Amino acid sequence: MRLKEFLSTNFELKDLGNLKYFLGMEVSSSQIGISISQRKYVFDLVSEVGLMGCKLAETPMEFNLKLGTNKDGEEIDKGRYQRLVGRLIYLSHTRPDIAFSVSVISQYMHAPREKHLEATYRILRYLKGTPGKGLHFKKTANQNVEVYTDADWEGSVKDRRSTSGYCSYV
Repeated sequence: MRLKEFLSTNFELKDLGNLKYFLGMEVSSSQIGISISQRKYVFDLVSEVGLMGCKLAETPMEFNLKLGTNKDGEEIDKGRYQRLVGRLIYLSHTRPDIAFSVSVISQYMHAPREKHLEATYRILRYLKGTPGKGLHFKKTANQNVEVYTDADWEGSVKDRRSTSGYCSYV
């Protein structure tokens, strides 16, 4: 409240009330805390790609999937693939459960093949089954931060590079 008063002394402000929807993110607050999801964004994305009637996937990526960039498989439309992966990157801001999978498929944005698109579609099939998942910040007196990290050492078939990731809990 004091922040609004302070800003209003220097700027013309209009109070629009509590935040509900912003940049594709749905925000809901309760006595427990604040939840952020992108349910509508997920449904719009799945619908746009034409996967509304698809079979759901239980995980965003197959276990131990090695994509590589070898020449088997047809080339696909690079621009379309890049737009799709870009939208998934944006979605991963509120969906940490897909962050690793999206980081893997984003490595092939310059020369995508059919198998890369299939991995991307699997992420979309997973999202279709879990559209309301997102972030939840509980109201507590004590805020603890925990961070975990993991790496797939030399996991890339193409150049033996490692892939790393992290997860933080607030």
